[in-house]
Amino acid sequence: MADESKAGGEVTKSFREELAAWVAQRDQAARPKRQEALAAFLAVRADVIEATAAGYALKTIWEHLREAGRVSFRYETFLKHVRRHITNPPTEQSKLAPVKRSNERPNKPIHEPRKIEPVGIPSFHYNPRMEDKDLI
Repeated sequence: MADESKAGGEVTKSFREELAAWVAQRDQAARPKRQEALAAFLAVRADVIEATAAGYALKTIWEHLREAGRVSFRYETFLKHVRRHITNPPTEQSKLAPVKRSNERPNKPIHEPRKIEPVGIPSFHYNPRMEDKDLI
């Protein structure tokens, strides 16, 4: 009985090692690197633009490209690249603009906050300095 538990422990340990090696190998082989995904998307960018202009859904385009083996990344990655390189492509001016450091203050704010006027029910505003006429 003691021999079976010892042998079972060795089998479990070797299976764990085998499983760990398989998972590591699968993760390296199956997942494309970020730059590879970008390069693959840029290679099919014109086709994606043409297909969207023809009225096809992005999901359908991605599924076809994936089945054809032209892209190997996830749909979320595909959408990210579509937004970044087709829907909102970087402008030439933003590509050439110098990068501001975090400690530099910009000359003007990029987005001015909108002032929202309250509508509807009036609210109470506490004033710690009351005037005598307001107390009487």
